[in-house]
Amino acid sequence: MRMHENIRREELRLDGRRVSYLCAGGDHDRPTLLFLHGSGMSARYWSAQLHALSSAARVLAIDLPGHGESDAPGDASLTTYTDVTAGVIDALGAWPALVVGHSLGGAVAIMLAARRDADVCGLVLLSTCARLPAVSTAAQWLWASLPVPLRRMIFFLSAKELLFAAGASPAAIALGMHELRTCRAHTLAADVAIARGMNLQPTAAALRAPTLILCGSRDRVTTPDLSRSLNETIAGSHLQIVDGAGHMLLIEAPDVVNRAIAGFAAALTRRPAGGAAIAASPQPTWRRVLRLLALFLRRR
Repeated sequence: MRMHENIRREELRLDGRRVSYLCAGGDHDRPTLLFLHGSGMSARYWSAQLHALSSAARVLAIDLPGHGESDAPGDASLTTYTDVTAGVIDALGAWPALVVGHSLGGAVAIMLAARRDADVCGLVLLSTCARLPAVSTAAQWLWASLPVPLRRMIFFLSAKELLFAAGASPAAIALGMHELRTCRAHTLAADVAIARGMNLQPTAAALRAPTLILCGSRDRVTTPDLSRSLNETIAGSHLQIVDGAGHMLLIEAPDVVNRAIAGFAAALTRRPAGGAAIAASPQPTWRRVLRLLALFLRRR
């Protein structure tokens, strides 16, 4: 997918490692729209959302550690991904944020909201669950016993059918498969291990941020039932099933997803009668200065 001319690729260094990201806007007074990609992907596959929403808000999509153009981490984990994401937003002074996460990126979004509840003013979780169903011990043993090249071949042969609905456009499939094929093998393996081992049910149950959950009706990875379970776990959350879409709904049905995000963001900033705005107000300048100063001192 060709990048829109308003979308810039920039980078910064955290603990000596490069973190790359795509961004646009920056002169808006609304919360930043922060996009977090899923397993084996990068910021690039959020291009349709960055293009469509950059006129209404500052948009930012991060290449998580080891993905896209970001350096690999010393330890790939959900905690590391969350730490780096928070560090980037701190460095850019981009709080408060409405965090949009897809699949594993949705899990990072949940952890980020739990840690920075005063800074995350809302969540949009696409194809996300708090915990994946357990895989049988026999299946795990069989998979682990296969040679790595054979595992990789089987994965890519099944990925298209697993990730995309039957009616997905050739362009969406081409983008998703390109992302997977260019992902480093050890990064993809780490992502799968992280997703299989996570249990965010207690964390999700404690969330109080306004939350919208989106799921494709034909998602075979994080099925609609898993999204319904997440909807029941997160108090006050709303669930929208996108008819005909698979796991990669952000590129399968970008217009539907964009409208849902835009509508949710508008609802957060709308003032209830006699009440304050739901979304957190932009940080005062002194708070941003203190955050940047603390970050500088940690790097010394």
